[in-house]
Amino acid sequence: MFHDIDVVERIIENDMGIEVKKLHFPMVVCLNQDCDLNSDDRDKQKEGVNNNCRLLHLMVAPVFNFDSFMTGSHWGDLFDPGKKFKKDGTEIGKIKNNDDPRYHYLHFDTDSGLPDMIIDFKHFFTVSTDYLYQNIGKRVRAIDELYREKISQRFAYYISRIGLPD
Repeated sequence: MFHDIDVVERIIENDMGIEVKKLHFPMVVCLNQDCDLNSDDRDKQKEGVNNNCRLLHLMVAPVFNFDSFMTGSHWGDLFDPGKKFKKDGTEIGKIKNNDDPRYHYLHFDTDSGLPDMIIDFKHFFTVSTDYLYQNIGKRVRAIDELYREKISQRFAYYISRIGLPD
């Protein structure tokens, strides 16, 4: 997980020049497989080699403070999700048990200093590998391998679902 990551939302060219609109995310998680990240790092170390494992961009998803998510304030000024959850509601129970495919609930040990958090798979985006590698110092923590695999599997499941009308 990384903190304070900016994502280019759009680039606007006008008479005044070029304007770059960025979105700032307090926390994100990388969704790429470890093997792809390792291959990318290995190939970047080799000069003049066929770099067929290089990655141009990495997939990341926002990670939100769970309490802010429940009150619907987790997006800040970007937009109002319009949904608030009751602490004892059935929906929150499903989310905390990771039974809702859209979200992944993260609970950390109290000694980690991190609050409960949530990943929203609906809002994923990419950042350049160079950008994230240059910001490696902003890594908050590595998620244990077993949990990274679970997050990757759940993201793949969510993104590959078949959309049906309501």
